[in-house]
Amino acid sequence: MKTLCLSAILLMLAAPAGSSFMLATEAAVFEAAFRQQLTEHLDATARARSTVVCLGINPGDAPQGPSREFMARFGREPAVRRLTECDPLPSGAVEGTTRRPAIIVTVGPIDWRAEDEAWVTVVYFRTRIHSATRLYRVVREADGWISLGPILWEGPA
Repeated sequence: MKTLCLSAILLMLAAPAGSSFMLATEAAVFEAAFRQQLTEHLDATARARSTVVCLGINPGDAPQGPSREFMARFGREPAVRRLTECDPLPSGAVEGTTRRPAIIVTVGPIDWRAEDEAWVTVVYFRTRIHSATRLYRVVREADGWISLGPILWEGPA
């Protein structure tokens, strides 16, 4: 069950379902999570290998490719592709047309924790061995939404 603070509930009730405000906010949260993933996965070695990152959004039902308008947010990043442009092969993800190495990153769904905090599921796939599902904390700061990184759970000592 999702945990929402009272202010987040009021904010969502005040905006009609599917409102442009909520869609813009969700897009900003997805973008923040993707930008963190690009920083994590596209180091100098990956760039030297011409690795691409294919982005997918999972609103809760199934991953899908982002819209062209959403992808325009990454216009200056030549390594970014849509989800449908990559193939997840057992030997490793590749770009469908060039067969260059790829990393498939799917973000979502969003679990709203407060009006300025979201926990976002991030799934990435390089190979069967190099893949993971993690929960990331994304918060709204003065300059916009940023991803603070994965949520680390502490276990008993």
